[in-house]
Amino acid sequence: MINYYDFVKEHPEEYKQFSCKELLFVICECPSDFKKSEDWTEHNCFLYIMNGEIIMHSRETSWRLKEGDSAFLKKGGCSIERAEHHTFCSLLFYVPDSYIRSFIRENIRWLGPNNSPPVSRSMLLPVEMNEVLRSFYESVISYFVASTQPPEDLLELKFRELLLNTIINQANRELKAYFQKLAVSDMDDLEDVMERNCLYNLQLHEYARLCHRSLSSFKRDFQTVYDMPPGRWLLEKRLEAAHHLLLTTDKAVLDVAAESGFANHAHFSRAFRNLYAMSPLQCRRQLTSVTEH
Repeated sequence: MINYYDFVKEHPEEYKQFSCKELLFVICECPSDFKKSEDWTEHNCFLYIMNGEIIMHSRETSWRLKEGDSAFLKKGGCSIERAEHHTFCSLLFYVPDSYIRSFIRENIRWLGPNNSPPVSRSMLLPVEMNEVLRSFYESVISYFVASTQPPEDLLELKFRELLLNTIINQANRELKAYFQKLAVSDMDDLEDVMERNCLYNLQLHEYARLCHRSLSSFKRDFQTVYDMPPGRWLLEKRLEAAHHLLLTTDKAVLDVAAESGFANHAHFSRAFRNLYAMSPLQCRRQLTSVTEH
C-alpha cells in the first residue's frame, strides 16, 4: 500500500498542493482511467467533493459521497472507488493528530456542553455542510487558481478556520467527540488505530508510524495492551477475518486473502491451514456441502 500523504508531497509536479508544517492542502483530480485504489496515511484528512461522485470503503462499510459533500477521514487505510461513470475532483486537507490536539485544547470553550455521543470507531465521520463551510472551501479553491502562492501563515489560519467552523457546528457531534478524545491524551489510542486498520497490508514499522511511535515503543506498548506481540495478533485477526469471509460470502479465495491483509497467497494458505486444519478452498467447499444438504 502507498502512503498517499508521502506520495503527494514527493510529486508536487502531479498534484496541486500547498503545505505549512505538516498541514497539507491538495486538489485531487480523478484520471480518466482511474477505477479504484487502496492507500494509507498517518494523518487525518478533511475531504470536500468539488464535483462528481466517489465511493469510500473501509473494511466494514462503504460511503458514497457526491458533489458538495464533506467528511473527515481518520488516519489509516481506506479504499477510494470511482462511482460508475463519474469522474471526480476533491479538495483534501491533511492534518496530524498533534495539531488537532493542540487546537482543541486552546479552544475547548467552543466545544460546548459535554454531551457528545460515544466515540465512533468508523473510519469516516460526516461533516455537516452549511453556507459558511461551503464558502470556506470555495475560498481555499481560489488559492489554487491565483497567480501567487499564499503565505504559510495564511494557510495555517485557513486550517484553524476549518477546525473552528467544524466544532462550533452542533450537528458535528460525532466528530467533536473524536476531537475531545484526542485532546485528553498526549498518546495516540493504539487499540483504536489497530482495530480499525489490522486488515490492511501494512508492515510493523508502518503501524508504528500510524500510532506515532518508534518501532520499539510500538512493540512494547502493543504487548502491554494486547498481552502478545503485534505480529501474532495481526496474523490471528487476519485469519479470523478470512475465515468469516469464506463462510459468509462467495468472494474468490484470492480476494478474501487480499481483503484480510494478505499480500502473499501461499503464506495465507499455509497460515490458514495451520490454524483451521484445512485449506481456504476446503473451508469454502465444506460450507457449500452443508448448504446443499
